[in-house]
Amino acid sequence: MSGLAERPRHGTWGADLPRNEDEARERLLVAAEACYAERGPSHTKMSDIAIKAGVHRSTVYYYFPNKDAVLAAAFVRALEEILGATEPCWRTDEPFLDRLVNACLVGNDAARRSPTARLLIANDEATHTYQVAEASAIWRSALADALGEKLATAAAAGELRDDLTPETLARWITRVNFSLMAEPAKPEDGGEEGVIRQLLAPSLAPRRRIP
Repeated sequence: MSGLAERPRHGTWGADLPRNEDEARERLLVAAEACYAERGPSHTKMSDIAIKAGVHRSTVYYYFPNKDAVLAAAFVRALEEILGATEPCWRTDEPFLDRLVNACLVGNDAARRSPTARLLIANDEATHTYQVAEASAIWRSALADALGEKLATAAAAGELRDDLTPETLARWITRVNFSLMAEPAKPEDGGEEGVIRQLLAPSLAPRRRIP
């Protein structure tokens, strides 16, 4: 008998018992995403997720300490698909900052097309989602895995500024792109590509050494 089956107090999954805890979390995230679509992330309660998943509220709390933890996990789940869309951008011979610009543009487009990501980065949700994500350990880990090594390698190769840590640069890149999601760039600023290529990329360029 599985560990899940031995802990009925943590779930009322009925006959369709999850095979393991990863599957249980996945089901709860699917339920949460359905609630976000109906109510919006900010208005979704743990009890709403429990009802949607067909389990007791204590089951949701067993896997996630609060609704912010659910939100962060849902965003990281959506992020995996978005990052997958950007991978071809990194596998070119272009200079690093050009690859980064292209990855940002492709990633932002993928985020806008993702039902879950679109809900989480909508105008009235983007700030809260970013604050929750930035405070989440799983988000920081996902960001480090996605960008940390790329940024560190580029800095070591002299293609990126090295006076700031890769973690700081990754947060800055993310914050700028979140801002563009919440408030699209104006045409007079060159649109989204103009902001990323003319403002973000130069801010990441190697610093000139003063003799």
